[in-house]
Amino acid sequence: MSVPSEVLNELFSAKLDTEVGKEKIAALASDYIRDRLREESFTRQIIPPKTVTRADLQVSVKHDTLVKIVEVEPQSKAMTMSFRGQPNAVYYSAPRFEVPFHTVGSERYEKTEQELMAYTMPITEIIRRNVVKDIQEVEDHTFLQHVESACQSLQKQACNDAGLTQAFGDDFSDTTCFSAFNVKHAASKVPEVGKCKANDVLFQSDSTLNAAGGVTEDILVPVQKDDLIKLFSLFPGNGASASRLRCDRFLITDTDWEDINSWTTSEMGDKIAGETTVDGFKYQTVIGRRYIRTLKTDILRPGNIYAFASPEFFGGMMILNKTKFYADKERNRISFEAWEDIGMYIGNVAGCRKLELYAGSSDAKTGTANAAITGDFAPVAESSLGKMNNLVDEDQTFPNVNSF
Repeated sequence: MSVPSEVLNELFSAKLDTEVGKEKIAALASDYIRDRLREESFTRQIIPPKTVTRADLQVSVKHDTLVKIVEVEPQSKAMTMSFRGQPNAVYYSAPRFEVPFHTVGSERYEKTEQELMAYTMPITEIIRRNVVKDIQEVEDHTFLQHVESACQSLQKQACNDAGLTQAFGDDFSDTTCFSAFNVKHAASKVPEVGKCKANDVLFQSDSTLNAAGGVTEDILVPVQKDDLIKLFSLFPGNGASASRLRCDRFLITDTDWEDINSWTTSEMGDKIAGETTVDGFKYQTVIGRRYIRTLKTDILRPGNIYAFASPEFFGGMMILNKTKFYADKERNRISFEAWEDIGMYIGNVAGCRKLELYAGSSDAKTGTANAAITGDFAPVAESSLGKMNNLVDEDQTFPNVNSF
């Protein structure tokens, strides 16, 4: 049965007058303009969430919140020995760490009962659906900051191993930052371990290089097949940087995905290239790895591609109970909000790597030399997520009464 939107808004208001008015009323049909596409969380596709209860958690001795103790498998080794030999005696233990929980919530939405009845669209139900995805946007924003920190920690450790002293948490210097110039041309080359640069960036003509800025830093190149292979190859590693992991999936923006749609027959073959021209790339894997596409280019900026090992080798996400929705009515004023309590963790920093399709350093660098680069390629502030597209409040609709 179709429920008119005006009636739905009145019912939402009326049910708050009773103690038992918590049932959902679905809006089955409506005509209204959407401002933008709203996606499900990409974090939940990388580390599928698990629901936990109070009984699964512990009380932290450091703060007034709940935590979950996560254990890591112990290290083990084997050795060769003669018939009379004896193995080394090792006292074994398994490391563990705390995962704190925090709240992610929506804004508190308020409206008077009289104003609510003036809407012909089911505005209350629209907001209720959208705030869940708004909460998930914050999940993605937080997750990607943790992933970037993990990639940085691997890269800084590799710099230390190469003799380029760099403490985690400190700003990079011009000579140790992860830029195309330092990877290819610096006196002590920065290794590619936690991150790698696109081949087209590294092989720019030497005429574009200089010691101060390196390759033109804001250049952005399309992703090529060789770039993804290079990214995936970071997981098994080599020698001292060997991690014995495999890439399971990667995260890419729709902007960079269109470059994959432009791959030619030399990279795809005649059959797939022909299909892609008509239908776009429609397979579930690229070079044997799952991919996750996102439109959230204010969180994952074009030019950055992250890859991940399977969740059991990487990290996890826990939700304490489920997303909660609260609505109240005081006199004629209606208010409602939603929130969830989550714990998110990366237990193995080697389980994620990054491909950068630009030359400059996106990490904090001494001084302000890379301020423009971080502005172009780092996530926007949490308060700036979800920019409004329409300009209705500025009377930018067409045709407009003023046009006649």
